[in-house]
Amino acid sequence: MLLNNNRLKRIFFELRILFNRMSLRTRLFLAFVILIISSASATIFIGITVFTTKVEELAYSKMAVDLKLVEHTYSSIVDKLRLLSRIMAEKEDLDGIREVFQNDFVSDIPVDFLIVGYRDGDVYFMKKKSSKQDDLSFGKLDSSVISGTHISGFLDYVKNNTGAVSSNIVIPSKAGSVLFGFGRDLLSVVSGIKNRFGDTIIAGIEINHKSELADRLKILASNLGKQNYQISIFLGDRRILTTIGTDAVDSRADDSVSAVVLKKKKSFVGRPKVLNTTFFAAYSPLLDFKGDVIGMLGIGTPEEVYGDVRKRTSTLFAGLIVAGMLFGFLMTFLFSMWLVKPVERLADAMDRVAQGDYSYKVRIESVNEIVRLSKSFNTMLKAIKERDLKLQEMTEERLSRVEKQVSIGRLAAGVAHEINNPLTAILSLSSLMLKHLPPDDPRAEDLKIVVEETTRCKNIVKSLLDFARERPMEKEIVDLNEIVRNSLHLTEKYESMGNILTELKLCENPLYVYVDPKQIQQVLVNLILNAAEACEKNGRIEIITEEDSSSGFAHVVVSDNGKGIPKEHINRVFEPFFTTKGSGKGTGLGLSVSLGIIRKHEGTIEIESTEGKGTKVTVVLPTQEP
Repeated sequence: MLLNNNRLKRIFFELRILFNRMSLRTRLFLAFVILIISSASATIFIGITVFTTKVEELAYSKMAVDLKLVEHTYSSIVDKLRLLSRIMAEKEDLDGIREVFQNDFVSDIPVDFLIVGYRDGDVYFMKKKSSKQDDLSFGKLDSSVISGTHISGFLDYVKNNTGAVSSNIVIPSKAGSVLFGFGRDLLSVVSGIKNRFGDTIIAGIEINHKSELADRLKILASNLGKQNYQISIFLGDRRILTTIGTDAVDSRADDSVSAVVLKKKKSFVGRPKVLNTTFFAAYSPLLDFKGDVIGMLGIGTPEEVYGDVRKRTSTLFAGLIVAGMLFGFLMTFLFSMWLVKPVERLADAMDRVAQGDYSYKVRIESVNEIVRLSKSFNTMLKAIKERDLKLQEMTEERLSRVEKQVSIGRLAAGVAHEINNPLTAILSLSSLMLKHLPPDDPRAEDLKIVVEETTRCKNIVKSLLDFARERPMEKEIVDLNEIVRNSLHLTEKYESMGNILTELKLCENPLYVYVDPKQIQQVLVNLILNAAEACEKNGRIEIITEEDSSSGFAHVVVSDNGKGIPKEHINRVFEPFFTTKGSGKGTGLGLSVSLGIIRKHEGTIEIESTEGKGTKVTVVLPTQEP
């Protein structure tokens, strides 16, 4: 023991002597090497341990969030069924209800069946045999088939509620065999409503065989979660619909899942077994109208996916730490003695630039990375200076253009205002003289020309004043369909509309917008007259109102079969004073003024045209809740 202690003392004594003989640079390097190695080793060990735990926590958290997104998509089916049932509730008889069921324009997952508890007490059943709209089976339902089942219970539940209600229900094997030809229990999503005539209407989708639903949920979850998820829907603890594969159908959920979801009515997030494979998975309960759990909705991905991610990330993390160690060794060895001074010079240069001194340049006489950094800094400084000069020039040029346009607008408005009164006097006197001249007087033709040309000048002046004048808006919430009707009625008196066939297609539902009705009417009248003037014989104008898919905007589409706009002119139609109507037929201000009005209402105007075939103009306005 004493010998060992002496040997250790001897070793420490020799190391001390060796350390004292080293240069300061070497000592500093070794000190950093020891510090880097010890820190890096501890970082790798702690980091991988913490990361492994965090990966699982993040995976569970991510699973729970992604499951909510899948639940939302699943519940959207219920919302569409609820909307469909409300539409059916407006029908007075079975034929009307059946027509809505045949068309099924609401749900992108087709509705499979319809149960109607009719006002006389009979219960009818409709089922789609194929994707064809008229391929239906229809008949009266024997009460013994549904007695004591979820179907009869939900019928009573609907009768005792006001408004549309929805639920998940189980169709037992006996009823399933009679109704669908499937001799097993079926899970269905249903929505029902009692109409004002006393009928109970239930629309439903049978889930067991809806592979398109499972595929859609899988695509949604995989796209949002950036993971190859698998989707499963359970009736009880039995898997009835899944994207895992046909072998998984009818397989049972893991006992740990059933204990939480089916018995405790809670969501489950964990690592259950699926066909002898461990999954990261999340499950939520499916409830019926009584609040009982009848099934589950689950998403999951094999554990090996996260295992590979954990392994690759741990390897990358360790590799980065090792690379950092090596880089630290190199930097310590090369720059420990003289790195600080150049860095301070660069920091000082950055402070001066931040204060606006772009003339300062960094000069470092050395051959290392700091020199490259200083050169890059100088290059960046030059680029910033050049960019500031260009921005200043562009800003001055744009301001100059704006000032010119404002000056021209004011000049045009002033000139128009000054010549408006003389033109009015000329027009009035000429019209009065023409009225008192005999029709055969040779001066009548000249006066008629004076009246026509003066009228044209007055219209041009009016257009200039309208273009330059800033009118206050008087906004209110109105139905856009009503504005379109009034605008079309105003155009009927114009000569250009005489030989035009006008077709009006208004949206069935009101399109409420918050606008100044008079200004929007001005825009629509201008567009309709433009379309009429572009048409020749057998001209046709189609006016359509519609709501876009987001329900956030209303469209008014004015289409004609006229001569169209040349391709080289399509980008100039909104320029002030630009017109394709020819000399004396237009001022070129109509579309400019119209676009300005629509933009003030936070909308826009879009134009599509094919020369020789016609033009389509779309006015887009934001909708407003009444």
